Amino acid sequence: MHTVMHLNLRVDPTQYISQIREVPDYDYLHMVRQPKYMIDLSLLDEKVHYLNEIFSPKEYVERNNISLLHAHHGQLGMLLLPFKEETNLPLVTSIRGRDATLANQPIGYLDNMKMLFDRGERFFPVCQYLADRLIAWGCPPEKIRVLYGGVDLNQFNYRTSHKEGSQNILSIGRLVEKKGHHILMQAFQKIRGKFPNATLTIIGRGELEEYINSLANELNLGDSFRLLNHLPKDQVREQMTNADIFCAASLEAADGDVEGIPNTLKEAMAVGVPVISTNHAGIPELITNNKEGVLVQENNVDELAEALEFMLTNRELWETYTVAARQKIEQNFDLVQQLQQQAEFYDELVAPYTKGEQNSVTPRKKDKKNKKDKKNKKDKKTLKNTEQPQQQVKYDGESVEPSKKDKKDKKTLKNTEQPQQQVKYDGESVEPSKKDKKNKKTLKNTEQPQQQVKYDGESVEPSKKDKKALKNTEQPQQQVKYDGESPESSKKDKKAEKVKKALNYIQQLQQQTKDKDELVASNKKDKKDNKDKKAKNQQQAKDDETKASRKKEKKAQKAEKIKKALNKIQKLQQQAKDKQSGG
Repeated sequence: MHTVMHLNLRVDPTQYISQIREVPDYDYLHMVRQPKYMIDLSLLDEKVHYLNEIFSPKEYVERNNISLLHAHHGQLGMLLLPFKEETNLPLVTSIRGRDATLANQPIGYLDNMKMLFDRGERFFPVCQYLADRLIAWGCPPEKIRVLYGGVDLNQFNYRTSHKEGSQNILSIGRLVEKKGHHILMQAFQKIRGKFPNATLTIIGRGELEEYINSLANELNLGDSFRLLNHLPKDQVREQMTNADIFCAASLEAADGDVEGIPNTLKEAMAVGVPVISTNHAGIPELITNNKEGVLVQENNVDELAEALEFMLTNRELWETYTVAARQKIEQNFDLVQQLQQQAEFYDELVAPYTKGEQNSVTPRKKDKKNKKDKKNKKDKKTLKNTEQPQQQVKYDGESVEPSKKDKKDKKTLKNTEQPQQQVKYDGESVEPSKKDKKNKKTLKNTEQPQQQVKYDGESVEPSKKDKKALKNTEQPQQQVKYDGESPESSKKDKKAEKVKKALNYIQQLQQQTKDKDELVASNKKDKKDNKDKKAKNQQQAKDDETKASRKKEKKAQKAEKIKKALNKIQKLQQQAKDKQSGG
């Protein structure tokens, strides 16, 4: 069984566990960058490894019999490029949403993605929308395979729509802008007057939690709104089963961040909950408007409010929607089928695994085989039962020598001429030159030994008998190494240099990630400080205004007292004057 090394952002139940651990006919190693990304300890086993603890990629690959690399994010694909070049393994990169945008990406991200397009073998976007974005960035279309995320239909069983009069609206997703929770809350507020018994529940956590709670108070949603930060998976399924309507108000965020296709939408459709969503990203690939559900323009409060009202008013249509939705999931988004599709995509890159190949992996040739390959197959059939010696290629650069029996069988071929093929590290074949063909004719009936090329560039020398048969005819020999250099000098130094470069590159990317995390934390702290400072300034201004008002009031009171005193003095003076006049 082939083994795939998967590099994932973190180990937790939301991070594509099935696409790592349940691919048929493929074993796995679950890799994360550092131990701190091991989030859910219930998923920890002997197959969870850490990239920062690997010092010799070649030795690691040989020890674990790895055939393929799979990065589950665009940036992780970049991170694996030095590992790929050191081991010459094919690299697959999954693209899931934000990694197909420039949202909050480091400087040079697009250039690095273009380098990944050039060196990586396959890219698995989770919808055609993201595939189109990759092509627009310059990814060769022939390297792209759309791989939808699947739903475990054994866990999400279909149930008929609720017949009673409940009006529970549910949305599930991280509390980030692209999920559109704020749009849904405003739309819900618009219909509350017509549906006073309706409720809205949002399940998720994230950076906008404070804003969501503040918005709920601002909209006076009261007890009709609930925000549940985090629930175990079984309780989330229970909430979904009890919902009357599921809504995903996805939209493109201000920084350009986008969705692929929300898995929660697929799960709701599998369960049989009527769905409302937007025409954002890959969602129209899942839902056809007014067939499997209702779609509205993204970031549009009024249209979403109308859709909620329509769905709550027309309960008799729910079953029509949900039956069509379940069929769509079974046909195109069944987890078992999608994992089988993933295995078939892997098969394009590695040869079918057979018993007895424990210590060697032969790379599969490219999809389009040339006429020379067909001729080789035809010639091979003419050998009948004569076995040809075969050299197995290992990732550590060592070769398996032909057995004595193979050498003996080779002698019996006599005049049977085998076509010679020179192999390059990318699996393509190089046709012999005209000079080679001319030299080949001079050999007459003498069989030319076939030269197999290994990843470290060493070749299998012709036997003494073959050398004697060649006489003075010089056969051009090409030594190939995956980095294009000759392997005959300073091999150990070059290997050490490559390992050093790879480690430096990994450390550089890790440092960039660390710097980015620190920058994000610093920005959050600055925002919080600014917010606190702003609040403090506002409070200070309010206090100053209060003090000024009190001062003004006291001044007015004092002036009033002075005025009264002056009036009293004037009155007394007038009385004294009148008294003197009367006297």
